[in-house]
Amino acid sequence: CVTTRTAPPPAVSVAVGARLRSPRRRVVCFSARRNRRSRASASSGTPPASALGLVLSPEAKEYYRGVLDSQSGDDESRLLDAAPCDFFELLGVDTGASAVDVKAAFRKLQRCVHPDIAGAAAEPLAVLLNSAYATLMDDIVREAYKKTVEASRRVFANGSLFDGRPVSKWNGPDTERAAVFVDESACIGCKSCTLYAPNTFEMVEDFNAGRARCTTQWGNDLETTQIAIELCPVDCIFWVQRSELPILEYAMKGCKREDIAIMARRRSGNMGSAPSGTNPFANAERMLKMRREGKAFLNEAGEGGAYKGHDEKLGGAIAAAWLALPNEAREKGWPSWSAPIA
Repeated sequence: CVTTRTAPPPAVSVAVGARLRSPRRRVVCFSARRNRRSRASASSGTPPASALGLVLSPEAKEYYRGVLDSQSGDDESRLLDAAPCDFFELLGVDTGASAVDVKAAFRKLQRCVHPDIAGAAAEPLAVLLNSAYATLMDDIVREAYKKTVEASRRVFANGSLFDGRPVSKWNGPDTERAAVFVDESACIGCKSCTLYAPNTFEMVEDFNAGRARCTTQWGNDLETTQIAIELCPVDCIFWVQRSELPILEYAMKGCKREDIAIMARRRSGNMGSAPSGTNPFANAERMLKMRREGKAFLNEAGEGGAYKGHDEKLGGAIAAAWLALPNEAREKGWPSWSAPIA
């Protein structure tokens, strides 16, 4: 357990409606109790429900939110890892690649995923690799597929790729499992968190106002961070699993930031437009859902044919099949995707 002592809070201008609780002694048990619980489960012959579980104090638990449920195991958590999600990424070529580039990349990877070499777990990806070849070798089909891939990348995360690396800087101990995440799509730019915990939160500019962002994990001590979270008048700051932070920060890139004035009108009940309906948790959960359903998609799609377009289901199937490969096959065929995250 980690115990923090009360320290005099810095001066802060609290926005109207903020819930400032009196600073007090808090006890938050993250790694230590989690490890004891995991070892107890393992010794009884039953694996822990999740290798990512946290034990939070009552104050912190109120602000916890996750992508995986508490019963998810290692196989499920692996679906949140970085993985190729379209045929260009799978072959390791850019969207402007020629048929010659595609053929060379395919031949290099074909042996890595052959079931006789990589085992039965490689069969789904071998099928998809054949589909990638059939799709991208034809100039007309490749161009049509390229347009849908580029559109998909723009819609979800402004064209960026999910590489499994967090955006925020890690300043906590290596054994720590907890992290902080701001849902910027709900932030109203009140600055309360940045004023109270300036080493953890910063304001970032968008089209109409600044939004808070956690730029340094554990930049402030536990109690200061918890109080900063409680200061948020719209409850848009959460404790999350450290392992879920990369996918949440990536998913945030694809979320619309609404006009703060319209958000204020909606909260007051004075009309305003309907909510955008997008938030990073929903985006991350959608990615997870598509990857879970990847095997069913492959069963319906059949054997190795060409695709004229790309969508989330195909992307989820590619990612799930790649993540099911043995580590040796991934490291040999896709060293840049399999490199350890610093």
